[in-house]
Amino acid sequence: MRLSGTAIICISTTAIACRHDWIHNPRAKKLQRLAKRQVEYPPVLSDAEQILVNSFDNNSISDWAYYYTHGDHLGGSHNKSMAQWTADRWNENGLNASLYEIPVYTTYPQHSSLAIRYTNSSVHNANLIEDVLVEDDTTSFPNRIPAFHAMSASGKVIAEYVYVGRGAQGDFNRLRELGIELEGKVAVAMYGGIYRGIKVKNAQDNGMAGAVLFTDSLDDGEITTKNGYAAYPIDGPARQPSSIQRGSVRFSSLYSGDPTTVGYASGPGAPRGDTTPYTPSIPSIPVSMIDAVKILGALNGHGFSGQKVNRSSYVGHLEDVEYFSGPAPGVTINITHFMKSSITPVWNVIGVINGTSQDEVVIVGNHRDAWVIGGAADPNSGSAILIEMSRAFGKLLAQGWKPKRTILLASWDAEEFGLQGSTEWVESHLPWLTSVSVSYLNIDIGVGGPRTGLSGTGDLQTIATETMKKILYPEGYGVGPTLYDSWRNYTEGYIPPLGSGSDYAAFWHNGISALDISSDAGPTDPVYHYHSNYDTFHWMVNFGDPGFHVHTAMGQFMSLLTYTIADSRILPYDLPNYENVLQDYYNELLETIADANVDLNTTPLRDAIGTFGEKAAQITSAGQTAQMLNDTAIIQVINSKYRDFQRGFVSQGGLPSRNTFRNVLSAPGLDNGYGAVVFPPITEGVESGDLAQAEEWIQKSANAILRAAEILDIDYGKVGS
Repeated sequence: MRLSGTAIICISTTAIACRHDWIHNPRAKKLQRLAKRQVEYPPVLSDAEQILVNSFDNNSISDWAYYYTHGDHLGGSHNKSMAQWTADRWNENGLNASLYEIPVYTTYPQHSSLAIRYTNSSVHNANLIEDVLVEDDTTSFPNRIPAFHAMSASGKVIAEYVYVGRGAQGDFNRLRELGIELEGKVAVAMYGGIYRGIKVKNAQDNGMAGAVLFTDSLDDGEITTKNGYAAYPIDGPARQPSSIQRGSVRFSSLYSGDPTTVGYASGPGAPRGDTTPYTPSIPSIPVSMIDAVKILGALNGHGFSGQKVNRSSYVGHLEDVEYFSGPAPGVTINITHFMKSSITPVWNVIGVINGTSQDEVVIVGNHRDAWVIGGAADPNSGSAILIEMSRAFGKLLAQGWKPKRTILLASWDAEEFGLQGSTEWVESHLPWLTSVSVSYLNIDIGVGGPRTGLSGTGDLQTIATETMKKILYPEGYGVGPTLYDSWRNYTEGYIPPLGSGSDYAAFWHNGISALDISSDAGPTDPVYHYHSNYDTFHWMVNFGDPGFHVHTAMGQFMSLLTYTIADSRILPYDLPNYENVLQDYYNELLETIADANVDLNTTPLRDAIGTFGEKAAQITSAGQTAQMLNDTAIIQVINSKYRDFQRGFVSQGGLPSRNTFRNVLSAPGLDNGYGAVVFPPITEGVESGDLAQAEEWIQKSANAILRAAEILDIDYGKVGS
C-alpha cells in the first residue's frame, strides 16, 4: 500500500497507499531539500559492507519474487503457508523467525455487479475482473481475485449518476455551485489527487447513494496508446485497458489498523467496536477504463462541460469522452454489491538477529499481502528483497558477526485492508517498542519502476542519502552511476514528511523514527498497473525491472542502511538536519496562515524549534567529543537520547477527532487520506476556520517539541564516570 506522505515525484496525481503523493501539496516543492553532496566513485566499502553488497543475487531475487507472485495472499485468505515459507527462509539464513497470529476484521464481496441502462433500454454490464492474457500466466488462475473495494458498504442502488472529477470536496462544492443535484445520485470519480476512501466519504457526505471509481490515462504520463505506445502485454508499456485498481475505502485519515479495535490491540476475545465511524455507509465499486468510457460517454453533452466546471484534473484523456458532469436524464447505474465481513486470522512473520544490546532495536518491515495473485511490485518486490537481505546478513552471522543493536525483520499481513498487521502488532507490543525502538525502515513497493524515493524523519535523512552513494545503480536509465544520483536527479533532494500510506504509520505515531523507501515509475517509464491483476511477475520481468537489477540495488541499500544504524557506535543521526526540517514545516504553516488571512501568534512554536535546535547542536557536539575521548558512558547516554527523543512529538495525546494519530509534526490530511499535512491540528484548524483549535495546538505542538528537546538535554553531572 502507499506514501505516503511520500517520496518521489510521481507520474500520476494518484494519492494511494504504497505510492507517493507529495506532489499534490502545492507547497511541497518549496520545502527543504537536502543539499547536493559529492559522490565518491567508485564507492569505498568496509569488509562487512562488501559482504552484504556482494551477497545480493538478482537471479535469487527473481526466484523469491516468482514464489510470492504465484499464490493467493490477500489478507484474510488463510494463506498461512506463504507466511511459514517466509519464516523458513529467514530461519535458514540464521535468523530466529516465527509467526505471530492476529484476528482482524476483513471484508470480501459475496456478489458484485454494475450495469449502465441507457434511455433506449439497452444495457452495458461492466466486467469487474480483468481480461485473461495468454502471455501472463497468473491472469488466468482459477482463484484470481475480482476487483472490489474492501470496507465498502453493501447495498443495491439504481440511480442517475454525476461525474465528480477527482472526487475532492472542492469538486463537489463546484458542482453544487453550478446547480447540479447530487443527492440520491451515484458519484463517478477519477482515481488520483486524494485517497479513494475520501472520494467515497465525500460522496456519502454529499448525500449520494453510491460511488464508482476509475483510472484515467491522464495519470499515465507519456506512455499511452494515444501517444502510439502498445498496451500491455505484447511489446506494451502502456496501460492494459481492462486494468482495474482495487483498494480499501476505509477512512484512513481517521484511524489505522482493525476498525473494530481502534486504539487497542486486536486479539482473541478482544471487545469489538462499531465500524460505522471509520467505513463508508454507501457501496462503491472500481471499474476499468473500458467501462469508464461507456459510463462517461453517456454523459456527453449533459450537464456542464469540463471547461465550465473548471476544476484541476477534471478533464482526463479517455477517448470518446468529453467529461461532462451529467446527469444524463434517464441513464442510470445499477449497483448490486453485497459484502461479507468476518474476524479472520492473519499472520505476521517476525525474524530476529540478536545484538549485543537488547535495549536498542532496529526494525525493517514490508507487507506480504496483495490484492491479486501477483503483487509483483506491491508489495512483493519488497518481500523478495527482504528474503535476499536475510541471506546477506546470514553470511555476516556465519562469520561470527553480532550487531551492536538487535535487528528485527517483519513481514506484515493485512496491510492492504488498513495497515492491520503492523498496527495491531505495534499496539500489542507498545510498552516494549517505545522503550527499545531506534528506528523503523519500511520498504513497500520496493520496485514499481526505476525512480527511487524516500520519505521520513529528519534524523534519518542524511544517513539514508549518504548510504545511497555506496550503491551502484543499474546502467541504462541515464540517471548516473549510483543510487544517490537516481534519487537526487528525480526528486531534486526533496524528502517529504510521513502520512499514513504504509506500515510506518503505527511506528511514527508512537514516536519512533521512520523512513519509507520505494521506487516508482516516471513519465517515460512503463505504466505500473497498481492494485490490478496485471501487477504480475510477467510484467515485472518484461517491463518493471527486467533482470531484477533495480531490486538488487534497493536490497543492497536497505542492507547497508540497516547495518549502519545497527552497528554504529553512536547512532548515525543528524539532529541539526532535524531542526532544518522542523523549520521547514514551520515555514509551510506560516504560508497556510497567510493564505487564510488569519491572525495567529505562532511565537511559541518558533521558539520551541529554536530550543530544539540548541539541544540538537549540543548533543551532536557531545557525541563528537565522546567518540574522540572514547567515553563509553556518554556514548551510551547519547544513544538512549537519540532513541527516545521522538517520543516527545507524541506526548500531547491524540490529534483532534482521531486519537490513534498522535504525532504533532505530520499526519494524513483529513481531506486527502494518505498525504501528509504538517502540524496537522494547526493547519486543519486554520483551513476549517476553527482558530480556537489552531491556537490550542500551537501551544501543544510547541510543548511536544520542547519535550523532545528536553529528552535530548544532557546533564553531565548525572552521567557515570
